[in-house]
Amino acid sequence: MSRIHICSWTISMLVWGIICRDAGKMKPKVLAALVLGLCLGARISAADVLPLAGEWRFALDPRDLGTNQNWCDKALPNKIKLPGILQAQGYGNDISTNTPWVLTLGDAWWKLQPAALREHFSQPGHVEVPFLSQPPKHYLGAAWYQRDFDIPADWRGRHMTLFLERVHWKSTVWLDDREYPSQDSLAAPHVTDLGSLTPGKHHLTICVDNRLQLPAAGHLLDSHSISDALGATWNGIVGKIELRSMPPVWVEDVQVFPDVTNKSALVKIKIGNVTGEAGAGSIAAVFDGMDSIDVPAAIPISWGPAGGTAELEIPIPKANLWDEFHPNLQSFTLQLFSAAGGHPVMTYPVTFGFRQITANDKSIFVNGRLVNLRMTHFGGDFPLTGYPPMDVAPWKKIFQTCKDYGLNGMRFHSWCPPEAAFEAADEMGFYLQPECGLWADFGNAPTRNFLDVETERILAAY
Repeated sequence: MSRIHICSWTISMLVWGIICRDAGKMKPKVLAALVLGLCLGARISAADVLPLAGEWRFALDPRDLGTNQNWCDKALPNKIKLPGILQAQGYGNDISTNTPWVLTLGDAWWKLQPAALREHFSQPGHVEVPFLSQPPKHYLGAAWYQRDFDIPADWRGRHMTLFLERVHWKSTVWLDDREYPSQDSLAAPHVTDLGSLTPGKHHLTICVDNRLQLPAAGHLLDSHSISDALGATWNGIVGKIELRSMPPVWVEDVQVFPDVTNKSALVKIKIGNVTGEAGAGSIAAVFDGMDSIDVPAAIPISWGPAGGTAELEIPIPKANLWDEFHPNLQSFTLQLFSAAGGHPVMTYPVTFGFRQITANDKSIFVNGRLVNLRMTHFGGDFPLTGYPPMDVAPWKKIFQTCKDYGLNGMRFHSWCPPEAAFEAADEMGFYLQPECGLWADFGNAPTRNFLDVETERILAAY
């Protein structure tokens, strides 16, 4: 997409990151943390997807018994709707004056209030805590989600992944009796590589743990991705929950790098391969309704036993530029062919904005035009639902309200929005500054490592 959004750990590093990037003085990993928008993303095809939304079996696990007692092999007793969160569906503990909130600032404020005020808002069954987004229930710990599904017969021999769009915080997946590695991203989808599965019925269990997964303390506890202050300790799975099927050799990722000066775009393609054997084929880009683009019908590519990469240079002599005043988007479809040719074995739709970011001293330019960033702060608080909207329309409403007040961007403080926010911003000409989910503590090695890894995940996902 037209990702001109800027990703940083602190807003004070915003301009400095771009200046250092242009001067060639920044280490690659730090650069990735500061500037998002130099490489443009794409989406997987909607074909060959099995949605898993609906009613799931469910159980809370406050004493962490589930793994040792093999809950993945047992039918869980309760019912819950996914996508969704457990606190909004009546599960968890009642709010009390002893609720173990994850935060520092609000907790201190609460304890310093006069006794009469605390007593007024501390009646049993009617405890009102001065947080911005107090949930109806509170729960910190493991929760288990489970359902059965059927794999279609025509998926035999294909490569499959489980896609969980947004999870808080750690997820562990069991398929039938096999456990897969846990994942802990606060910002990017949790995608589990399931390999090749036999057609027919399968048994899926997911354990989600919303407790702190890092040795965070003090000010870090007020990071908006993990704190109760803005309602970010929910437990559940929201957004897309689906099984995805691909051929044994597939298009795994696409990044588009526009070159406005030379009126072209470099397409970098990552090829996945689970056959264990090297191979060759071809790939083509098909633009609908853009006769001015002269792209070869197909270019030959090859891959190794574990996959490979390919590049495609596309001349775009008459493309309309993307900026906040004219959010023009371009679309094409990548087609992957086997060596035998014929019909493509996979298609991959790509949408991007034709734009270029440059800097001069402390000034940022888009397509040679000075950008005056006018951003508001947002920490991802949604008190009506407890979790962010995962479709485009609500984000367009939020961004339009900002634009009505003369703003052209939004800083997501210690939080990263879902794909729908990026898509809405691309379509509306709105700048985003997503951040990793923690206030940086660079003296804490596990936290620093998490931030580095999370940065890479944000860049790959969005």
